[in-house]
Amino acid sequence: MRMPAKWKRLFVLTLLAAMTSASIVTYTIAAETKTPNGAEAGKTDSEQNAKRENSAESARGSEPGTIVDPSQTKDAKAGGGADGKTVTGRSGQTASNSYRSLFPDDDAFRLASENAYLGLYVDPKTGHFLVKDKRSGQEWRSFPDANGWNDKDNTNTWKKHMQSPVFIKYVEFNVRKDQIKETNVKDQKASIERFEITDSGFRLTFDMPDIGFAIPIEVSLKDDSVETKIIEEGFKDGKSSEEMAEYESRTKKKDKNARIAALRLYPFLGAYTSDREDGYLLIPDGPGTLIQFRKDRPPNNNFYFEGVYGEDYAFSNNNQSLSIRQPVRMPVFGIKAGGQGLLAVIRDGAEYANVLAAPSKSMNQYNWATAEFTYRQRFFQPTDKRKQNGFQTFNKERAHGDRSIRYYFLDAGSPDYVGMAARYRQVLTEEDGLKRATPDDGSIRLPIYLLGADSKKGFLWDSYEALTTTSEAEEIVNELTAIGVKKMAVTYAGWQKGGISDFGGHFPVDKGIGGNEGMRHFIEYAHVKGHDVTLDASSYTFNNTGRDGFRSSRDGLQDLGSVVIKYGGRNETSKTLVSPRFMEKVLRRDLDKFKPLGADGLTFGEGLGSLLNSDFNERHKATREEVKGIQQQLFDQAVQTLGSVRAESANAYAWKYVDALDGLPIENSFDLFVDETVPFMQIALHGLIPYSSTFANTADNYTTYLLKNLEYGSIPSFMLTYAASQDLIGTRSLYNYYSTHYKDWSEEIAKQYGRFNEALGDVQDRMIVGHRSLAAGVYETTYDNGKRIVVNYNESPYHGSGYEAEARDFAVVHGGRS
Repeated sequence: MRMPAKWKRLFVLTLLAAMTSASIVTYTIAAETKTPNGAEAGKTDSEQNAKRENSAESARGSEPGTIVDPSQTKDAKAGGGADGKTVTGRSGQTASNSYRSLFPDDDAFRLASENAYLGLYVDPKTGHFLVKDKRSGQEWRSFPDANGWNDKDNTNTWKKHMQSPVFIKYVEFNVRKDQIKETNVKDQKASIERFEITDSGFRLTFDMPDIGFAIPIEVSLKDDSVETKIIEEGFKDGKSSEEMAEYESRTKKKDKNARIAALRLYPFLGAYTSDREDGYLLIPDGPGTLIQFRKDRPPNNNFYFEGVYGEDYAFSNNNQSLSIRQPVRMPVFGIKAGGQGLLAVIRDGAEYANVLAAPSKSMNQYNWATAEFTYRQRFFQPTDKRKQNGFQTFNKERAHGDRSIRYYFLDAGSPDYVGMAARYRQVLTEEDGLKRATPDDGSIRLPIYLLGADSKKGFLWDSYEALTTTSEAEEIVNELTAIGVKKMAVTYAGWQKGGISDFGGHFPVDKGIGGNEGMRHFIEYAHVKGHDVTLDASSYTFNNTGRDGFRSSRDGLQDLGSVVIKYGGRNETSKTLVSPRFMEKVLRRDLDKFKPLGADGLTFGEGLGSLLNSDFNERHKATREEVKGIQQQLFDQAVQTLGSVRAESANAYAWKYVDALDGLPIENSFDLFVDETVPFMQIALHGLIPYSSTFANTADNYTTYLLKNLEYGSIPSFMLTYAASQDLIGTRSLYNYYSTHYKDWSEEIAKQYGRFNEALGDVQDRMIVGHRSLAAGVYETTYDNGKRIVVNYNESPYHGSGYEAEARDFAVVHGGRS
């Protein structure tokens, strides 16, 4: 079930093993070892690395290699920038010092493929490429743009990173198993092997024999996009045992046994300095967040680095750097620079990807965003039976499979976040299988959650507390219908044995609220009144009762150290994460038990579709990719068996299965270096899937919450009980739902239902085609039928062209532009 964002970010994992200190990080390129201080010890490897890369010395890398160096070309020899003089960049702007000596010149590129929209050109000597947009004449490069280049803002270490098509993180298992090192194809002097032009682009392999890596890649043209891919076939992850033995025999030294931990492919595609101030990075934080290009941005260590689809809790034991940001639900990022814009969608291997976005002066002088693909992760290996002592290391077996990103180059007329969201909507419909929503008679269906029961903490044992019986639920539905709430989507939560805080052994419906017969009668009653009813199925991801034949040590989700992972929010009961394969078996068995109750479907949340974890339990072992497949299959089977599914806070891979989404974020994670929250997710989804945000009656600022929902095309939702709010005192639900008594909210719910129906009732199947700021604190959202919603967050009225938006209110405008 959902809780307010401010509490949800405070959740902690309850683990069976003690916490250990964070490990040391080594940087091979800087030719020195650095140990994070206490303030940095809780950071991720990437955060620790990036904070040091900006200040790293420019010593030569310790590994040999041979990729072509543009500084040895005729331009550099002729004094084209290598001597520190100013040269003219490709965009017509001046580029100080060494830019032309570092990056390939235009005449190095040859045509690889073209279509009606784009031309793809490759430099066979470096593996870099450029894209020419035939619609606008704009160009995109796989390396940083010349505009604003300045040597003093880029260390030699970062110059090598920016030159390199591939950035590599690796671990040396024969040196320090807990240390990440970083390198690139430039420092490794990689050779380009097996280069070939394909029907849609080119393919090549970066070969690094001294370290034992070979990375095959492919770049392909696809209509208005280019896809970059790391290919599994031919991928070489370190030396073979024979190669290691040969090295040791020849050198009389022990081989370091280097293995790849993570890769970034063409990480500086679309990188621009802040000389183009009309630009920003779009990151998938919350509904969408912008980091503006700023010339006056002071040097800083701020950047965004988050795993797609959230944390993998199989690697959470003794992990001091779990993120408190909102989980990434969409595998996307974007870049706007002046009149140019691109949307990047991570495709193959998205479940192993992280989105990295860095504003200028955080690592170098560029604003850039990319995906980093993880192949190995750090975990805690216990060395005693109690699993409290041990050491940090990396998994020896790597993740397998292709890794790809598709870059959609936006038409020059819509290079902003609205254009990015519109292009993502097209991806969702054309590639991911989403369909346009069906109109519901021109009115919204209001999400109402009913809390059936919970446990109340006692001195010796907990007691059962009925909060909304099925007969009382009928009273609530009857009253709300009578005062004007004509269409509701009711989700009944806490119906299972023991109530909402008990997990496992769901059936039959608890007799304390009416049992199976009472639930069946309530659902029939709601249907007669014109409302839908789904049953909450969030609890299948956890077990704290031992029911369903569950044994924690046998059926719980485990990490590589065989530690069973437990989970709990603030003041919540601890519960064990269930192995996904065990959960699959239980849910498949229970699906047929739902049918006799007559419910319209299930609501999945806080687990299925929103948590994505690997499982190293030998009895139920599954990779993160396999778990994603299990979840998708369960969504599909629930739809096939019961007719429909709702989902709370769901990841993008679940969207095509659902009829409605609840819990969509309307705020970002409040990083200090970001500039603006935008409704990217809502623009992409509106007209495809009806959606709501968090519960209105738990919002920090109720009026702002309502206005934000109106601006974002979102329907408010409410969590209600028949019992008075004070009756929740002592229950575990109190910390999440502290004002739920339906009598306190019924008139307000009816009022807001009418207001939202006026604003959004006739656009539920319409696309959002515009979103902009009209003035400070005033925003306009435009739909494809010409309807506009103008929201005024200010304490004074806003006067538009032919309309007025009252203070802290909204106006509906039909047709035209304000």
